[in-house]
Amino acid sequence: MSRSRWLQWGVRLLCLAAAVLFALGGPIPYIVSRMVPGVSPLVVFANSLAGRQWYAGLFWGLPAIVVLVIAVWRGRFFCRWICPAGTLHSAAALCGGRKRPVRFRCDGIFFWMTVAGACVGFPLWLFMDPLSSFARLVPLIKGTCTGAALVPGLLLPLFLLLGALQPLVWCSHFCPLGYLFEFCHVRAAHPVWKQDRMRRDFIAGLLLGAPLALTARAWAPMGEDPPLPPPILPPGAGDPGRFASLCTRCYACVEACPTRVIKVRSPLGRILGRFFHPELDTNRSYCEESCTQCSQVCPSGAIRPLSEDAKRRLQIGRARVKRKACLSWEDGEECMLCEEACPYAAIMSDRALDGLDRPVVDSELCCGCGACQAECPATRLGKAIIVTGVERQGEVISDLQRA
Repeated sequence: MSRSRWLQWGVRLLCLAAAVLFALGGPIPYIVSRMVPGVSPLVVFANSLAGRQWYAGLFWGLPAIVVLVIAVWRGRFFCRWICPAGTLHSAAALCGGRKRPVRFRCDGIFFWMTVAGACVGFPLWLFMDPLSSFARLVPLIKGTCTGAALVPGLLLPLFLLLGALQPLVWCSHFCPLGYLFEFCHVRAAHPVWKQDRMRRDFIAGLLLGAPLALTARAWAPMGEDPPLPPPILPPGAGDPGRFASLCTRCYACVEACPTRVIKVRSPLGRILGRFFHPELDTNRSYCEESCTQCSQVCPSGAIRPLSEDAKRRLQIGRARVKRKACLSWEDGEECMLCEEACPYAAIMSDRALDGLDRPVVDSELCCGCGACQAECPATRLGKAIIVTGVERQGEVISDLQRA
């Protein structure tokens, strides 16, 4: 191996180690976890286009701009020297396979499908960004992923296995980010056949991307009657449609959550475009009123940054009491654990003539953190108090505002 190759592998392994450290958190601030997916120009520009605003800001947007400028000058330099996913694919290529089961290149089609989806507000194929795929390895390694998270989470491992047969098949045939770098390389003298292929990719991507994105945005494969209530989304997500369109399924928020209330779930009856994104499961845990870590690590703008004060006033869901399951309402037992657990004083007592306290939720004070549901001891018909999401997250109404 030549000296330049040794240098290249040394730089790649160093970048891979840094990416693993950023993704795992380690002895560094959680906010740095967003660096791995956030440095991707595809994520930054596609989600800025979909959200109709520059979400990344100068600090987080500058690395993506620098990477894109390097691509204009050096093409796939990022792929060959820096990309942690590319390093893993190159390591898999060392297995020596020389078969070619995949011959048709789809990277350009996936890229233009992502752009077309972003133009209609839903970059459906953005989950194929290689840096987001790399970030998904963390829940797999740490064992914190759910069954639903395995579907997008296995994208990188499957292509690593395929890469052992056909070296670098992901990088050369499927990667939309690598195609972007190649497309931006102005110094490359593209032959006529490559220009024709890029033209076909552009037309096919636009014709397929927008209709598929609009379909995923509105179609539920197995609709239910009545429809499912809105999911409880991480604080700062806004509304289900916006969050589903901007989330890259990198699961950085899942790893950052200290109470592990953020999970990946995909119940039947949900709109296709909302499959496999993170949401809160308040059955066993809750969202701490002062925690903003998920909003700090999100690289795509799907979760807006929040201050601690804004987080305390944000309503992400509403609780309601199922009286037939409640120990107080149905069985006449003394139980107000939900009131004790509520950090927002949104649960009050409805004292009947017999003097027994029974819980009642003030929906205008409830922030939907899920502490009441997590603490509820009822088991006969499930939890007696449950939290569901809201159509749009907003500020709760304080006592002063009501007065």
